[in-house]
Amino acid sequence: MRKKTSRTRRHRHHVKVLKSEVMSPRIAWFNFLSFLKVVGKLAFTFVLLGALAYGIRQAIEHSFHRNPDFRLQAIKLNHNDILDEPALVEFLDIDLAGNIFDFDTDFMEQRLLDIPGISAAHIKRRLPGTLAFEISTRKPVAWIACPEENFPYNRSQSAMLVDYEGYVYPCPPGQVSMAEKLPVFHLAPDPAHPLRQEANIDHPHYKHCLRLLKSFANRYPSDIAMIESISQENEWSLLLKTRSGTMATFGLGDHKRQLDYFSRALHHAHKKGYQIATINLIPKRNVPITVRGDDRPPRAIPVSEDSLSDTGESQRTTDLRSLLNRN
Repeated sequence: MRKKTSRTRRHRHHVKVLKSEVMSPRIAWFNFLSFLKVVGKLAFTFVLLGALAYGIRQAIEHSFHRNPDFRLQAIKLNHNDILDEPALVEFLDIDLAGNIFDFDTDFMEQRLLDIPGISAAHIKRRLPGTLAFEISTRKPVAWIACPEENFPYNRSQSAMLVDYEGYVYPCPPGQVSMAEKLPVFHLAPDPAHPLRQEANIDHPHYKHCLRLLKSFANRYPSDIAMIESISQENEWSLLLKTRSGTMATFGLGDHKRQLDYFSRALHHAHKKGYQIATINLIPKRNVPITVRGDDRPPRAIPVSEDSLSDTGESQRTTDLRSLLNRN
């Protein structure tokens, strides 16, 4: 018997089937009619959908936009220090005789956010005829001064404020009286970190000034108005000027201890009847001070740390406030 090998050839017979289509005028006519039927169904569906959409739109127009019950009857605005209701109507050009559904609330919210002093805005329709505005304004923490970059040193309308998020914006009229109590951050010009209006600040001196201000606010939250300005004098120290004229040098850190020393020094000056002109709070021992005017330098009196630590915090705060407000 012959063995099967790869040399064995197998012959396969392929059957070729010829497919033919018969076309006649009658068959072509029926195919054309079928095509017209499909197109007609599609056209009818589109017409039906269009008519339905138009009907819904007309129903909405008559039920809401042309309904006199939804005419604008009231505008409610939360209390804020940027806009009142007349200014709001004028700024957004609100048609007081319009329908509440005719107003583009998204566009109006964006327009409100274009005001530098506003950080968030939300508008809601309240049936039947009220537009409710909820506006959040920026909360300033200090003034920004850098005359070399056209940021003047003053506390007035349109001067630059900075909020807690580091956003710099011109002072609006409604925040002038409140912001007059805030300190001024006097920043040196820095080409690598230029100051810009209506933008976040990235100046390195700002961060150091803000850290000292926060430390002061944590210990004496009601006495922020005592500070005239804070500036960074060099790579290792800050200068805090009070409104009574005292200039205190702080480090870039260790503010809790330095503020405690500051309070003690002012308490002693108030008790002995002299006024401090300058004080360097960076040293932990033998803090140097100078006095103002013809006052005699105070005699150094050794005081134990234990006795100093027993001084009441409320008494220090009272003495600090009374001293800095004397002038």
